[in-house]
This record gives sequence, structure tokens and C-alpha cells, in this order.
Amino acid sequence: MTKPTELNMAEITRLMRAGQLSEATQMIQTRLGGAPVDLASAAPLRGMSGKGLPSGLGLPLGLGMSRDAGEPAAAALGSWSWREHQAAGQSRQYRLYVPASLVEGETPAGILLLLHGCTQDPDDFARGTRIHDAAERHRMVIIAPAQPAQSNMNRCWNWFEPRHTAAEGGEAAFLTDLTRAIGHEFAVPPDLRFAAGLSAGGAMAVILGAVFPDDFGAVACHSGLPNGAARDMGSAFAAMSGGGSDRGKGAGCRLFVLHGAADRTVSPQNAQAVVAQALRAQPGLTRSAAAARLDDHNVQVARFRDKNEVLRIESWTVEGLGHAWSGGAPQGSHTAAGPSATTAMMRFFLTPARKR
Repeated sequence: MTKPTELNMAEITRLMRAGQLSEATQMIQTRLGGAPVDLASAAPLRGMSGKGLPSGLGLPLGLGMSRDAGEPAAAALGSWSWREHQAAGQSRQYRLYVPASLVEGETPAGILLLLHGCTQDPDDFARGTRIHDAAERHRMVIIAPAQPAQSNMNRCWNWFEPRHTAAEGGEAAFLTDLTRAIGHEFAVPPDLRFAAGLSAGGAMAVILGAVFPDDFGAVACHSGLPNGAARDMGSAFAAMSGGGSDRGKGAGCRLFVLHGAADRTVSPQNAQAVVAQALRAQPGLTRSAAAARLDDHNVQVARFRDKNEVLRIESWTVEGLGHAWSGGAPQGSHTAAGPSATTAMMRFFLTPARKR
């Protein structure tokens, strides 16, 4: 057996910062005598995490090197495990991330139910959103359920089927029960339980905020659709292209919405509909608006506060952004350059009364 040679940490760090993960992987494998190392999914190498290896090297999903805009990276050293949950006539596997920054016996700052988009899975979505870094920074537990192909051939959450948007017996009820179970496990109250998703996942997050508003402190919809926008596959495609109806019940909990103005898959009109139906569910809010230039993108921001100045609804329209997670990592699918949606959502979730 070939004796391993010393790792050239400076060169490995350079390759990773340049996004050349395959080259960095090959170098590590060579130096470790051919031992397999996958930077996209490897667990920390024994005796090297945080010391012998640069931040992010060999960590779950390789997210330790990722950076949300304007924030330092956090080493994703936590546990990223598979589990299974059964409820409401449904059964799904899910990933659970418990951050290393969470001291044993300590209550997390919150729980986030992360809902992937069509054709994605929890690992892919975690890579693209850089959610592990955010979880480490904010001491947030992440629940990432997987939609199997048996339930939808494209692994989409079935936001357009009424039986899956009901209070009992479908996907929305299952996802809420799963969040309750993890909330009880970690002693996190409902107002610190959150849901966020992309596209079909974003549409499902809106449904959770509308049907189960007392179970979530806030929900976030990225490139999604309003509750009740469609009732079958045909009307789903019509809603995606032309904008879905806002006549359904809106989110009753706090709501964050982000949509790309250049989205040709799900019309930006859907973001307006999500906000409109939420305003009916939460009347009496005061609106303010601002324009910003963030990460080389013009962003239109609208905020809605209640009489106590609590930020209830925030909506971002990002110019030039298509149907992709804004500011996501290229290692994940459906990501694009832009202001970090992950950072913006986390800030919204955890600072409801912040004057911004």
C-alpha cells in the first residue's frame, strides 16, 4: 500500500475557493493513498476537521466553503442523517441537519422545513441553498423531506391537487405533522418553526402557511404560486405560465416572498398573487417600498407591518433572475447569481420586529 504523503493545504484551499471541487478531490485522494473522498457528501475526516483541513473540506455536502452574500462561512460539521416519518396516510424519508453550533441540551433558535423543487432532492437542494452554513450560523435545525418519484414522476410536491392541500390526509398534513414531531423532539415552539421552498416547494410552503398558520411562525416562497392556484395538472401549467388565481385562502402567518422578474417557468404574477391573498388573511397592514442594488441586481422590496411595527410580509422582486434560487451555490441545481435568498429568509424568520 502506498504511504500517504502530506496534504498541500494551500493548493487544496485555492482549488476549492476557485470552485474546482473535482480537482481538489483528486488531489486529496492521491495524497491519502487512493482513499475515496467526496467533497460533495463526505463526512469530516477523523482528526482533521477544523484543524488539518480548510473550512468546508470533507464536510457534509461541501458547504463549509460556501458563503452567503456579506457573511462569513461557517463550518458545516453537524449531523446530516436520513430518517423516515409516517403520518396523514403518507410516508416519506427526510434529511435532518443538527448543527454542530448547537450545544447538547440547548434549544435551537428554530426549525426550518426545507422543501425542494421539482427534479431535486434534499442533498441537491441543501447544496444549492447553502443551508448548512446558515444552520450553523443561526443554530437552526433543518428538516429536508424527499418527494419520491412514486408520488410525482418529477418529484414535485403536489401543490395543485386538492387532496394534498387539505387539513387532513395529504402532503400538507404530512409535512405539518413532521414539523410538529421535530418541534417536540427539540422543544421548539410553533412560532419558531418555519417552512421555505422553491417552485413547487414554495407553493407548498404557502399552503402550509394558509392551512396550518398556527403551526408555523413564518413561511417563505421562492418562485412559487398562491394557495388554490390550480386543481389539476392542466390548470397548474396554466397558472405557472399566466399567473394563478389569488382567490384561495392566504398565509395567516408571517410570509416572505422572492421571485425573479425574468422567470419564464413560473410567472412573477404568482408572487403578486401570493402577497395579495396573504393581505386578505392579515388585514390592516401598512406598506412601505424601497429599491436596492444587491449583488449586481436591482431588487424591488415591499414590506408590510402591523400596528405594532412587526414585519408580517416581505416581498422581493429580483430583476434579471430566472427560475432559480437567488445567490445559490453552483454545486446545486436551479441556482443563479443574485442576492442570497437564504440569508434574506433567515433574517426575516428570526428578526420579525427589526426596523429595516
